[in-house]
Amino acid sequence: MNTTMNLQCVHCDKTHQINLNYEDVQAWKDGALIQDALPYLNADQRELLISKTCGPCFDKMFGVDFDE
Repeated sequence: MNTTMNLQCVHCDKTHQINLNYEDVQAWKDGALIQDALPYLNADQRELLISKTCGPCFDKMFGVDFDE
């Protein structure tokens, strides 16, 4: 079942909407690697699910990954 999650960054308080499949989220919660369970999400969206940190805040904290 597809759903939209509203996730708020704990650093800037901005709310982000992510469209995903509920069964995929459950697979991740059950132990699958997030990149395997939710391959259609980009790295920023996955990080928001993991740590509640949005991409811009993550980049401010840790810098930009120039290898990507």
